[in-house]
Amino acid sequence: MISLLSSITPRRVRGLLVLWLLPLLLVAARQDEQIELRSTADYVYGQSMNFHLAAANVGRIESVTLFFRLGASPDSFSVDVPITPGERAEVVYTLDLSQTRLPPFGSITYWWELGREIGTPLRVPEQVISYVDDQFIWRQLVSTDEQGGGSIRIHWTADDEALGETARAITFEMLPAIGRLVPLEHIIPFDVYIYPSTADLGAALLLAGREYVPGRTYPDLGVALVTVVNPQTAETELRHELSRELVDLLLYQGLNQYALNVPPWLRRGLAGMVRGQSDPILDDALRSALVAETTIPFGELCAGLAIDDDLAAAQSEALVAFIAATYGDRAVVDLVNAFAAGDDCPTAVRQATKLSPEQLEATWRRAQSGRPGSRTLAEVAVWLVFVLAGFGLAGLLLWRPRRKHT
Repeated sequence: MISLLSSITPRRVRGLLVLWLLPLLLVAARQDEQIELRSTADYVYGQSMNFHLAAANVGRIESVTLFFRLGASPDSFSVDVPITPGERAEVVYTLDLSQTRLPPFGSITYWWELGREIGTPLRVPEQVISYVDDQFIWRQLVSTDEQGGGSIRIHWTADDEALGETARAITFEMLPAIGRLVPLEHIIPFDVYIYPSTADLGAALLLAGREYVPGRTYPDLGVALVTVVNPQTAETELRHELSRELVDLLLYQGLNQYALNVPPWLRRGLAGMVRGQSDPILDDALRSALVAETTIPFGELCAGLAIDDDLAAAQSEALVAFIAATYGDRAVVDLVNAFAAGDDCPTAVRQATKLSPEQLEATWRRAQSGRPGSRTLAEVAVWLVFVLAGFGLAGLLLWRPRRKHT
C-alpha cells in the first residue's frame, strides 16, 4: 500500500491552483512565429467559475467556443464566447454557479475550439478542474488498494493526523466486506470528506444546490460525505456513517441508476453487516419489540418503508444478517441483483431464499426468540418486581402475629 500525506491550500481562489498546476502552454513552429495558447480555470465555491483563454499566432481568430463536461458524463455543454476577430484573443467566460449548479466534490473537464479565417478550427486539448468546497484547509491522505481497489483519498479538516488514519483503516476494512455482498467488478477511485459538523456539510451541499437531509447519502456525486463531531467518539461515528456511505456508493458504482431500486431496508441491512461494531441502542430496540410483539411487519419494510427510527434500522440489520447467516452471502447478492433488475419484494425474496416474505419473517422471528442475551431491560425489571414481591410476601408470613391459646 502506497500512502501520501499532504495538505491542500484553502480559501476562495483555491481554483487558481490550476493556474500553476495545470497550465496548458502549447508552442509550435509557424513560419517565423510561435503558436501561443494558454488555458486555465478558477472558481469561488458556490458563486462562480472562470475559464480563461489566451491565444496568439494561430491565424486570424473569428470565433471561440468553450466546451465543458461534468464528471464522467458523456454529455458536454458548449457556449460561444463573444470576441473581436483578430490575430490575438484573450477571453474570460464566467459561469454563474448560483444559476448553474455544478455537482460538488466532482470534476469538470473543459476545452476550447477556435474558429479561424483560414484553415480548420483549432482545438485546445482537454483539461480538468476539481470542484471541491474551499471553505476549509483540507488535509489529505491518499492510499492505493493493492487488491485492485484503486486510489482512495481521505480528506479531513482537523489537525489530528490520527483521524485520517482511522478513516482510512475503517474504509479498507469495509471495502472487502461490501465486495462480498454487492455485485461489483471493481472499485472506481473515490474520495471521503470528513466534515466537522452537520451544519458545515449542509452548507456545502446547499451552496452546490443540493438539499441536505441527515442520514441521506449522495452516491451520484462519487464521494462519501461524513461528519465527526467529537474526536473522542471518532471511530464510532466513522463506522456508523462510512458503512452507509460506502454501501450506497459501491452499489451505485456497480449498478448505476438501478441501485435506486434497492429498498431502504436492504441497504441499511448491508451497512449493518459491514459496520464492524454493534449498536446497543438498536439491539435494545429490537429486543424490546420482539418481547412486546411490536416488530414491523416485513411486508411494510418490503413496501419501501423509510428507515427513520431505531426499530426500523435494527430490524433491517437483523433481517439481512439472518439471511446471510442462514442462506449465505450469495443470497444477499441475489437479493440485490433481483431488486436492481426491477423485481418486486416477494419475487426477490423467493429467488434468494426460496421462501415467501411471510415465511422468511416467521423463520427469522423463531430464530430471534432463541437468541442468547435476548432479555430486555423491561424483562429484567419485571423479573425483579416479582422477586421483590416474593420476598415481601414471605416477610409478611414470617411476621404474622400468632393466635393466643386459651
